[in-house]
Amino acid sequence: MPYTDEKIGYQNNNASKEAASFNSKGKITIREQVLELFRERKELSAEQVSEIMNRAEISVKPRITELKNSGFISDSGKKVIGKWGTSITIWKIVKEK
Repeated sequence: MPYTDEKIGYQNNNASKEAASFNSKGKITIREQVLELFRERKELSAEQVSEIMNRAEISVKPRITELKNSGFISDSGKKVIGKWGTSITIWKIVKEK
């Protein structure tokens, strides 16, 4: 997946790239909010982050991917059953910035 200079991921097409660049400050803010949650709680699933932040998972999951790709969080090796009955990853904080 390609990323903007602000490290926001997008699909390999112009519309997605433009959307990733649009209002990038707001997207970075969401990422910082997610990172702060990990700093406080140490381990969370995307579902838990979504519930705590009262945001749709579709806006949280890309931020988790960005944090993972930047080395801030990693797979804890733990899984739980999510609200849809599927196995979901518990992520953990790796480094502080």
